[in-house]
Amino acid sequence: MKIEKSELLRYLGYKGQEYGENIERNIDRAISICLEKITPRSVIKKYALVKEPLSLKGANMTLQGQDIARHLEDCNEAYILGATVGFEIEKTVNKLMNENPLLGVIVDSASICAIESYCDDLCEELQRQNAKQLTWRFSCGYGDFPLEQQKDFVRLLEMQKRIGVFINEDSFMMTPQKSVTAIIGVKESAREDTQSRGCAGKCGNCGNVTCQYRKV
Repeated sequence: MKIEKSELLRYLGYKGQEYGENIERNIDRAISICLEKITPRSVIKKYALVKEPLSLKGANMTLQGQDIARHLEDCNEAYILGATVGFEIEKTVNKLMNENPLLGVIVDSASICAIESYCDDLCEELQRQNAKQLTWRFSCGYGDFPLEQQKDFVRLLEMQKRIGVFINEDSFMMTPQKSVTAIIGVKESAREDTQSRGCAGKCGNCGNVTCQYRKV
């Protein structure tokens, strides 16, 4: 797992414009603080897929929406993933927002980079373990895949017990905030380029070309 400066700048909204030495120093400091305070943890399970209705076999979970159906149309199996970088970084950000707001904002953005990089690493490891090609990871809230289904991921993965992640039953948001759930399909078609990052390649597959955080 790594926090690349270019990624951090992207989350801060920089698009090639100049920035001063003060920002440079704060970015370096923020990356250092983030790497010190994060505690990455994850849990992954594999399920067979039932096609009609699309669901995880034996899990009492129907996958709702046309977008997730299209995403998994070439798959008979799927992984579900839950990951977090922990509470400590969140407490650190909250403290910094009072003491040094600029640094707090940058550390918060660094923690987003951290959870994304950690999930990318998990995906790359899954791809290395699989002879078949994996899809990119798809999370609740993407397209018409309901955010409320996040509670099913938390339940099935026992995230509260296993990695300390809780879910708000009203908003379906997780605590710690820098936590992710996702589903990754195992394709039945021929494997693609062996250098593919598999489920990590999100931006290149996403149809939201106007996203302000899109990689270029």
